[in-house]
Amino acid sequence: EKPWDAVDFKWDERPGLGSGEPTALDLVWNMKSWEVIADKGKETLHIRGFLCLYWTDERIRGYPTRTKGKVPPENIWRPSFFTCAGFSLGEGEKGTMVPQFYSGGLDKEGVSDGRLWLSIPMSLPGGFDISNGDIDRFRSFPFDSTRVDLSCMIQCAGTPLWVNKDISLSLRRPQMQTPGLEHSLVQQFDYDGVDRNSNDYELSGLSMAAGSHNPPPFLRNNGWEEGDKICDILFSLHIRRSYIFYLHNGVKPLYTIAAFGFFGYTMEPSDLANRIALGAVLFLSIYAVQWTTAGHIPRLPFKTVLDNVSESVSLVLFLILIGNAIAYHVGRPERDCVDSECDFDDKRADRVDVICGLLVLGYVLLYSVGYRTVFAAWWANKRTGASRPWTKGPYLRNKRFLPTEEAYHLKIDDAFVSKHGKKFLGQGEKISSPLERW
Repeated sequence: EKPWDAVDFKWDERPGLGSGEPTALDLVWNMKSWEVIADKGKETLHIRGFLCLYWTDERIRGYPTRTKGKVPPENIWRPSFFTCAGFSLGEGEKGTMVPQFYSGGLDKEGVSDGRLWLSIPMSLPGGFDISNGDIDRFRSFPFDSTRVDLSCMIQCAGTPLWVNKDISLSLRRPQMQTPGLEHSLVQQFDYDGVDRNSNDYELSGLSMAAGSHNPPPFLRNNGWEEGDKICDILFSLHIRRSYIFYLHNGVKPLYTIAAFGFFGYTMEPSDLANRIALGAVLFLSIYAVQWTTAGHIPRLPFKTVLDNVSESVSLVLFLILIGNAIAYHVGRPERDCVDSECDFDDKRADRVDVICGLLVLGYVLLYSVGYRTVFAAWWANKRTGASRPWTKGPYLRNKRFLPTEEAYHLKIDDAFVSKHGKKFLGQGEKISSPLERW
């Protein structure tokens, strides 16, 4: 008698239970869309995609779909999930979604070879606030970036599944033999019609890893033994701000104002009034430029790179004006001078201008541009943002749910978009030493 003909067959038991072998699950992340919505200084991330799982259930090998139906038995075993806060797998969390027969596993007569698949929708209900979750990244605004880390625990009917004992999770599903997919041997990421840019941001990468963690005492059941760990899936979206707008409408205009400040040296040192007038006009221009970005970031308790640029340019103009005043007082005649002694000493004033101009120029190039802009942005992004490793994240899951050797990253840059456009099905780069680098 076939299992599907038996009335009381225990379909809800895990395939291979009692054999000592874990159930092998292949995983592919299907990414459909992402969007960052900015409103009143708050930025929320929304995503739409699917978690695609593939496995083989030997109990339905030979299942006649034409006579028994195109859907497996309703109570057949499938995994369920427990997700981190703000992350949803919909009905997949409850385990109520019935898996489907894999179309490539049906022969011409509609007989199954036992392969099943489950496509679980993934989303961020209400959006994920990327403004407050990683606020320190704004130190490098407008060159900031962020990494959004998500996780889920694999279970079945509320009972955890142990790594390599109940479940063997693989991120190396063999690639389909389809023209155009020769670039990859396995499937991990299905980048399906995704726009790279959204609002102020661009998607710079996707990361996925198989993870594990030690169970809390109240979950140490279902055959738990010392050393057993719960099986996890870890996801990350790497998002960078598209800084071109701020570069051309904020940073460049500010440094252009600083450059215009040096034109004051073309006026005679004795013409202090016009030099001061030029500096006053340039000072007002700084605050006009700042209004360009005033509504694009939340109110922060610290300065950003753009604030540093504005502050530096203000100081540059102030130093130039101080130099102008010194040059004027060095070159002007004594108050009680007579006749020829009342001439303005242009040579002495010019020497002061040269010294002050070189000092201010060194400040602009080395300190303002080099240190407070380029280095500050690099250092802030190194400590936080899209380039930080998983284990340096701010949440408890970053400390407890640790990646295994199955850790991959898909880099999405101009070269990737030029080659693949909006469609890619393949593998990412395997990350060595994932605890330090993934």
